[in-house]
Amino acid sequence: MRPLQLGAMAGAAVLAILAGWWLVDGLPPADAPETVVATSAATGPGGAVGAVPAAQPSGDAGPAPDAMLNPSLILVFESALAEAQATGKAAFMAMAPALLAKRLPAELVARAMGLLERYVDMQEAMQALPPPDAGDPASLRKTIEARAEVRRRYFAPEEIEGLFGDEIRQDTLMADKMALARDANLTPEEREAAAQRREEALLTPEQREQRRAFTAQVDVQRQTDAMNARGASAQERFAERSTAYGYEAARQLAALDQENQDWNNRLDQYANASPDQQAQLRDSLFNERERLRLAGALALRGSRPTPSGPNPSPSGAGQTPGRSPS
Repeated sequence: MRPLQLGAMAGAAVLAILAGWWLVDGLPPADAPETVVATSAATGPGGAVGAVPAAQPSGDAGPAPDAMLNPSLILVFESALAEAQATGKAAFMAMAPALLAKRLPAELVARAMGLLERYVDMQEAMQALPPPDAGDPASLRKTIEARAEVRRRYFAPEEIEGLFGDEIRQDTLMADKMALARDANLTPEEREAAAQRREEALLTPEQREQRRAFTAQVDVQRQTDAMNARGASAQERFAERSTAYGYEAARQLAALDQENQDWNNRLDQYANASPDQQAQLRDSLFNERERLRLAGALALRGSRPTPSGPNPSPSGAGQTPGRSPS
Protein backbone atom coordinates (compact mmCIF):
# COMPACT_ATOMS: atom_id res chain seq x y z
CA MET A 1 0.00 0.00 0.00
CA ARG A 2 1.36 3.44 -0.87
CA PRO A 3 2.17 5.88 1.93
CA LEU A 4 -0.79 7.77 3.30
CA GLN A 5 -0.90 11.35 2.09
CA LEU A 6 -2.31 14.57 3.41
CA GLY A 7 -5.90 14.64 2.31
CA ALA A 8 -8.23 17.64 2.39
CA MET A 9 -5.46 20.21 2.25
CA ALA A 10 -3.77 18.39 -0.62
CA GLY A 11 -7.04 18.08 -2.52
CA ALA A 12 -7.88 21.73 -2.04
CA ALA A 13 -4.37 22.71 -3.12
CA VAL A 14 -4.67 20.73 -6.36
CA LEU A 15 -7.93 22.47 -7.22
CA ALA A 16 -6.42 25.83 -6.30
CA ILE A 17 -3.39 25.28 -8.53
CA LEU A 18 -5.55 24.31 -11.47
CA ALA A 19 -7.84 27.28 -10.86
CA GLY A 20 -4.90 29.69 -10.85
CA TRP A 21 -5.31 30.76 -7.21
CA TRP A 22 -2.23 29.06 -5.73
CA LEU A 23 0.44 31.42 -6.98
CA VAL A 24 3.18 31.32 -4.36
CA ASP A 25 6.08 29.40 -5.86
CA GLY A 26 3.98 26.35 -6.73
CA LEU A 27 5.37 24.54 -3.69
CA PRO A 28 4.74 24.82 0.04
CA PRO A 29 7.45 26.24 2.29
CA ALA A 30 9.71 23.95 4.27
CA ASP A 31 7.35 24.08 7.23
CA ALA A 32 4.12 23.71 5.23
CA PRO A 33 2.21 21.25 7.49
CA GLU A 34 2.87 23.35 10.58
CA THR A 35 2.12 26.56 8.72
CA VAL A 36 -1.26 25.29 7.55
CA VAL A 37 -2.21 24.19 11.04
CA ALA A 38 -0.91 27.28 12.77
CA THR A 39 -2.79 29.67 10.53
CA SER A 40 -6.03 27.73 10.45
CA ALA A 41 -6.56 26.60 14.04
CA ALA A 42 -5.28 27.26 17.52
CA THR A 43 -2.05 25.43 18.24
CA GLY A 44 -0.47 24.35 21.45
CA PRO A 45 3.14 23.64 22.43
CA GLY A 46 5.06 21.75 19.79
CA GLY A 47 2.60 22.64 17.04
CA ALA A 48 -0.22 20.48 18.38
CA VAL A 49 -3.65 21.57 17.28
CA GLY A 50 -5.87 22.89 20.01
CA ALA A 51 -9.10 21.25 21.01
CA VAL A 52 -12.07 21.46 18.70
CA PRO A 53 -13.99 24.57 19.79
CA ALA A 54 -16.88 24.08 22.15
CA ALA A 55 -20.38 24.89 20.95
CA GLN A 56 -21.49 28.44 21.62
CA PRO A 57 -24.84 29.07 23.34
CA SER A 58 -27.58 29.99 20.91
CA GLY A 59 -30.86 31.77 21.38
CA ASP A 60 -32.49 29.66 18.67
CA ALA A 61 -35.00 27.00 19.67
CA GLY A 62 -33.33 24.36 17.47
CA PRO A 63 -30.46 22.13 18.61
CA ALA A 64 -26.99 23.63 18.77
CA PRO A 65 -24.59 22.53 16.01
CA ASP A 66 -22.35 19.59 16.82
CA ALA A 67 -19.13 21.27 17.98
CA MET A 68 -16.98 18.32 16.95
CA LEU A 69 -18.09 18.55 13.32
CA ASN A 70 -15.80 21.47 12.65
CA PRO A 71 -13.07 22.08 10.02
CA SER A 72 -10.59 22.20 12.92
CA LEU A 73 -11.04 18.45 13.28
CA ILE A 74 -9.81 17.94 9.72
CA LEU A 75 -6.70 19.93 10.62
CA VAL A 76 -6.22 17.59 13.58
CA PHE A 77 -6.43 14.62 11.21
CA GLU A 78 -4.01 16.20 8.74
CA SER A 79 -1.55 16.99 11.51
CA ALA A 80 -1.70 13.39 12.76
CA LEU A 81 -1.13 12.05 9.24
CA ALA A 82 1.84 14.36 8.76
CA GLU A 83 3.41 13.28 12.03
CA ALA A 84 2.80 9.57 11.52
CA GLN A 85 4.36 9.27 8.05
CA ALA A 86 2.73 5.82 7.97
CA THR A 87 3.04 3.49 4.99
CA GLY A 88 -0.55 2.23 5.13
CA LYS A 89 -3.88 2.51 6.84
CA ALA A 90 -3.32 -0.30 9.36
CA ALA A 91 -0.04 1.18 10.56
CA PHE A 92 -1.53 4.64 10.82
CA MET A 93 -4.66 3.56 12.67
CA ALA A 94 -2.50 1.73 15.21
CA MET A 95 -0.68 4.99 15.91
CA ALA A 96 -3.78 7.17 15.69
CA PRO A 97 -5.11 6.92 19.28
CA ALA A 98 -1.87 8.30 20.70
CA LEU A 99 -1.63 10.97 18.00
CA LEU A 100 -5.20 12.12 18.60
CA ALA A 101 -4.71 12.10 22.37
CA LYS A 102 -1.98 14.73 21.89
CA ARG A 103 -4.39 16.96 20.01
CA LEU A 104 -7.87 16.42 21.47
CA PRO A 105 -9.46 16.14 24.92
CA ALA A 106 -9.59 12.53 26.10
CA GLU A 107 -13.39 12.35 25.93
CA LEU A 108 -13.34 13.12 22.17
CA VAL A 109 -10.72 10.61 21.07
CA ALA A 110 -13.00 7.56 20.70
CA ARG A 111 -15.48 9.36 18.48
CA ALA A 112 -12.69 11.05 16.54
CA MET A 113 -11.21 7.63 15.79
CA GLY A 114 -14.40 6.61 14.01
CA LEU A 115 -14.44 9.79 11.95
CA LEU A 116 -10.72 9.48 11.23
CA GLU A 117 -11.02 5.96 9.84
CA ARG A 118 -13.74 7.07 7.45
CA TYR A 119 -11.67 10.13 6.55
CA VAL A 120 -8.68 7.98 5.60
CA ASP A 121 -10.90 5.71 3.48
CA MET A 122 -12.43 8.77 1.81
CA GLN A 123 -9.03 10.20 0.94
CA GLU A 124 -7.91 6.90 -0.57
CA ALA A 125 -11.00 7.05 -2.80
CA MET A 126 -10.34 10.70 -3.64
CA GLN A 127 -6.84 9.87 -4.89
CA ALA A 128 -8.35 7.61 -7.54
CA LEU A 129 -10.29 10.50 -9.11
CA PRO A 130 -8.86 11.98 -12.33
CA PRO A 131 -7.69 15.60 -11.95
CA PRO A 132 -9.59 18.36 -13.74
CA ASP A 133 -8.26 19.89 -16.93
CA ALA A 134 -6.26 22.99 -16.11
CA GLY A 135 -8.18 26.20 -16.73
CA ASP A 136 -11.45 24.46 -17.64
CA PRO A 137 -14.28 25.47 -15.28
CA ALA A 138 -16.59 22.71 -16.58
CA SER A 139 -13.95 20.09 -15.85
CA LEU A 140 -13.35 21.61 -12.44
CA ARG A 141 -17.08 21.45 -11.64
CA LYS A 142 -17.10 17.75 -12.61
CA THR A 143 -14.20 17.14 -10.23
CA ILE A 144 -15.96 19.03 -7.45
CA GLU A 145 -19.09 16.92 -7.93
CA ALA A 146 -17.05 13.70 -8.07
CA ARG A 147 -15.41 14.64 -4.78
CA ALA A 148 -18.84 15.40 -3.34
CA GLU A 149 -20.07 11.95 -4.37
CA VAL A 150 -17.10 10.34 -2.63
CA ARG A 151 -17.80 12.30 0.54
CA ARG A 152 -21.41 11.12 0.52
CA ARG A 153 -20.23 7.50 0.57
CA TYR A 154 -18.47 7.96 3.88
CA PHE A 155 -20.20 10.80 5.75
CA ALA A 156 -23.74 11.89 6.61
CA PRO A 157 -24.99 15.26 5.32
CA GLU A 158 -24.51 17.02 8.67
CA GLU A 159 -20.97 15.65 8.90
CA ILE A 160 -20.16 16.84 5.39
CA GLU A 161 -21.44 20.34 6.15
CA GLY A 162 -19.59 20.60 9.45
CA LEU A 163 -16.27 19.12 8.35
CA PHE A 164 -16.07 20.05 4.68
CA GLY A 165 -18.62 22.81 4.09
CA ASP A 166 -16.04 25.60 4.02
CA GLU A 167 -13.84 23.68 1.60
CA ILE A 168 -16.81 22.95 -0.69
CA ARG A 169 -17.80 26.62 -0.81
CA GLN A 170 -14.24 27.67 -1.58
CA ASP A 171 -14.02 25.16 -4.43
CA THR A 172 -17.39 26.29 -5.80
CA LEU A 173 -16.21 29.89 -5.75
CA MET A 174 -13.08 28.91 -7.71
CA ALA A 175 -15.17 27.30 -10.43
CA ASP A 176 -17.54 30.28 -10.56
CA LYS A 177 -14.67 32.75 -10.92
CA MET A 178 -13.03 30.65 -13.61
CA ALA A 179 -16.29 30.62 -15.57
CA LEU A 180 -16.65 34.39 -15.19
CA ALA A 181 -13.08 34.93 -16.37
CA ARG A 182 -13.86 33.04 -19.59
CA ASP A 183 -17.16 34.79 -20.27
CA ALA A 184 -16.45 37.02 -23.28
CA ASN A 185 -19.82 38.73 -22.95
CA LEU A 186 -18.81 40.48 -19.73
CA THR A 187 -16.65 43.56 -19.35
CA PRO A 188 -13.83 43.45 -16.79
CA GLU A 189 -15.93 45.59 -14.46
CA GLU A 190 -18.92 43.25 -14.81
CA ARG A 191 -16.73 40.21 -14.13
CA GLU A 192 -15.33 41.82 -11.00
CA ALA A 193 -18.79 42.78 -9.75
CA ALA A 194 -20.18 39.30 -10.43
CA ALA A 195 -17.21 37.67 -8.72
CA GLN A 196 -17.73 39.91 -5.71
CA ARG A 197 -21.39 38.92 -5.51
CA ARG A 198 -20.53 35.22 -5.65
CA GLU A 199 -17.89 35.69 -2.95
CA GLU A 200 -20.37 37.45 -0.68
CA ALA A 201 -22.99 34.77 -1.31
CA LEU A 202 -20.72 31.79 -0.67
CA LEU A 203 -18.18 32.91 1.93
CA THR A 204 -18.50 34.13 5.48
CA PRO A 205 -16.95 37.49 6.40
CA GLU A 206 -14.09 35.60 8.05
CA GLN A 207 -13.40 33.61 4.90
CA ARG A 208 -13.49 36.75 2.78
CA GLU A 209 -10.94 38.33 5.09
CA GLN A 210 -8.74 35.24 4.83
CA ARG A 211 -8.95 35.45 1.04
CA ARG A 212 -7.94 39.12 1.10
CA ALA A 213 -5.02 38.26 3.39
CA PHE A 214 -3.94 35.48 1.02
CA THR A 215 -4.08 37.86 -1.95
CA ALA A 216 -1.86 40.28 -0.05
CA GLN A 217 0.60 37.44 0.60
CA VAL A 218 0.64 36.62 -3.11
CA ASP A 219 1.42 40.25 -3.93
CA VAL A 220 4.27 40.27 -1.43
CA GLN A 221 5.66 37.03 -2.87
CA ARG A 222 5.50 38.36 -6.42
CA GLN A 223 7.42 41.45 -5.39
CA THR A 224 9.97 39.32 -3.53
CA ASP A 225 10.40 37.03 -6.54
CA ALA A 226 11.07 40.04 -8.76
CA MET A 227 13.66 41.36 -6.30
CA ASN A 228 15.26 37.92 -6.07
CA ALA A 229 15.51 37.69 -9.85
CA ARG A 230 17.51 40.91 -10.09
CA GLY A 231 19.55 40.37 -6.92
CA ALA A 232 18.19 43.41 -5.11
CA SER A 233 20.15 44.55 -2.06
CA ALA A 234 18.69 44.61 1.43
CA GLN A 235 18.41 48.40 1.20
CA GLU A 236 16.50 48.20 -2.11
CA ARG A 237 14.17 45.56 -0.68
CA PHE A 238 13.39 47.66 2.37
CA ALA A 239 12.74 50.80 0.31
CA GLU A 240 10.40 49.05 -2.14
CA ARG A 241 8.50 47.23 0.59
CA SER A 242 8.15 50.38 2.66
CA THR A 243 6.63 52.17 -0.32
CA ALA A 244 4.21 49.32 -1.04
CA TYR A 245 3.27 48.10 2.44
CA GLY A 246 4.61 50.55 5.04
CA TYR A 247 7.58 50.68 7.36
CA GLU A 248 6.49 48.01 9.86
CA ALA A 249 5.68 45.43 7.17
CA ALA A 250 9.02 46.13 5.49
CA ARG A 251 10.79 45.61 8.82
CA GLN A 252 9.07 42.28 9.38
CA LEU A 253 9.83 41.11 5.85
CA ALA A 254 13.48 42.06 6.32
CA ALA A 255 13.53 39.91 9.46
CA LEU A 256 12.02 37.06 7.45
CA ASP A 257 14.73 37.49 4.81
CA GLN A 258 17.30 37.11 7.57
CA GLU A 259 15.61 33.96 8.86
CA ASN A 260 15.61 32.53 5.34
CA GLN A 261 19.31 33.35 4.96
CA ASP A 262 20.14 31.72 8.28
CA TRP A 263 18.11 28.60 7.38
CA ASN A 264 19.80 28.25 3.99
CA ASN A 265 23.26 28.85 5.47
CA ARG A 266 22.68 25.99 7.90
CA LEU A 267 21.41 23.78 5.09
CA ASP A 268 24.55 24.63 3.09
CA GLN A 269 26.80 23.71 6.00
CA TYR A 270 25.01 20.41 6.52
CA ALA A 271 24.78 19.47 2.83
CA ASN A 272 28.48 20.16 2.21
CA ALA A 273 29.68 18.11 5.21
CA SER A 274 30.85 14.51 5.12
CA PRO A 275 28.43 11.79 6.34
CA ASP A 276 30.34 11.52 9.63
CA GLN A 277 30.17 15.29 10.17
CA GLN A 278 26.48 15.38 9.24
CA ALA A 279 25.60 13.14 12.18
CA GLN A 280 26.99 15.79 14.55
CA LEU A 281 25.72 18.79 12.61
CA ARG A 282 22.18 17.40 12.51
CA ASP A 283 21.92 17.85 16.28
CA SER A 284 23.97 21.02 16.63
CA LEU A 285 22.50 23.03 13.74
CA PHE A 286 18.83 22.04 13.84
CA ASN A 287 16.20 21.80 16.53
CA GLU A 288 13.78 18.88 16.81
CA ARG A 289 11.13 20.31 14.50
CA GLU A 290 13.72 21.37 11.91
CA ARG A 291 15.20 17.88 11.89
CA LEU A 292 11.79 16.47 10.94
CA ARG A 293 11.82 18.65 7.79
CA LEU A 294 15.52 18.36 6.97
CA ALA A 295 15.31 15.56 4.39
CA GLY A 296 12.41 17.24 2.59
CA ALA A 297 14.16 20.61 2.57
CA LEU A 298 17.30 19.10 1.04
CA ALA A 299 15.28 17.16 -1.54
CA LEU A 300 13.40 20.33 -2.53
CA ARG A 301 16.65 22.22 -2.85
CA GLY A 302 18.14 19.47 -5.01
CA SER A 303 15.24 19.72 -7.45
CA ARG A 304 15.93 23.41 -8.16
CA PRO A 305 18.54 24.95 -10.47
CA THR A 306 21.63 26.51 -8.93
CA PRO A 307 21.30 30.30 -8.46
CA SER A 308 23.23 32.49 -10.83
CA GLY A 309 24.49 36.03 -10.66
CA PRO A 310 26.71 37.80 -8.13
CA ASN A 311 24.11 38.23 -5.37
CA PRO A 312 21.79 35.22 -5.08
CA SER A 313 19.03 36.10 -2.65
CA PRO A 314 18.07 34.22 0.51
CA SER A 315 15.13 32.49 -1.14
CA GLY A 316 16.32 32.45 -4.73
CA ALA A 317 16.37 29.51 -7.12
CA GLY A 318 18.35 26.54 -5.85
CA GLN A 319 17.62 27.39 -2.23
CA THR A 320 14.83 26.31 0.01
CA PRO A 321 11.99 28.88 0.20
CA GLY A 322 10.21 29.68 3.42
CA ARG A 323 11.63 30.12 6.86
CA SER A 324 12.85 27.23 8.98
CA PRO A 325 10.13 25.23 10.76
CA SER A 326 11.25 26.42 14.18
